[in-house]
Amino acid sequence: MRLINTIEISPYDFSSKEYECPNGSSIEFPDEWNQFWKNCISDKNLGRLESISKGSYLVDIRTINDDELSEILKSELTDVELLDYEEQVAGISGGIVLEENNTIYIAPGCCGDIGDIKEWENIFYSEFNKWNQLWIGHPWVYYKKMNGFIEFSNYTESSPEDLKDIEILVRVSELQLQTELKKVREHQYEFEFRIRKTLEKMGIVNAARISKLMTGDA
Repeated sequence: MRLINTIEISPYDFSSKEYECPNGSSIEFPDEWNQFWKNCISDKNLGRLESISKGSYLVDIRTINDDELSEILKSELTDVELLDYEEQVAGISGGIVLEENNTIYIAPGCCGDIGDIKEWENIFYSEFNKWNQLWIGHPWVYYKKMNGFIEFSNYTESSPEDLKDIEILVRVSELQLQTELKKVREHQYEFEFRIRKTLEKMGIVNAARISKLMTGDA
């Protein structure tokens, strides 16, 4: 099992011209959607990036180089009034991905951001044998600590009380999850530092504070 710290690179934020979207969903046509994504983000010199799976817009933060990070930050700040940045800068969309045996079981959804790593860290302080919501955007999952393991539910937007039976999506070692989470937390600290240095190079005032807001460490 491994965790991957990702951000979302939306094709619509980086394309300088209109590309025709593939017919059908990204699940049905992952190759076509991946090519569409590549075409769009290549307009801003991000075409080297690879998503965690075809059809996804999520990219491992460790694979982003400095020039690419600069383009991403420019996009993040496009509509931000820097004189009022505290109210306008939000966490960068994305979050933690859980993969086991080359299968992705959990990935962030709509409204999730990389600051949600705190939600994962709270797992280890939760009650034993009780379902708790893991906020990863919409839809979310539930988790439960069980005898040295963490069980994760299928995606849902219902409370446990409204579900007759909670189906287990994946079950992982609590110790292994802790080890992986420490790694991605370090990756996040490194990413925050890189954001700060890039913003400073771009001449952005309050770069340190903005980098913390972008990574949810404010």
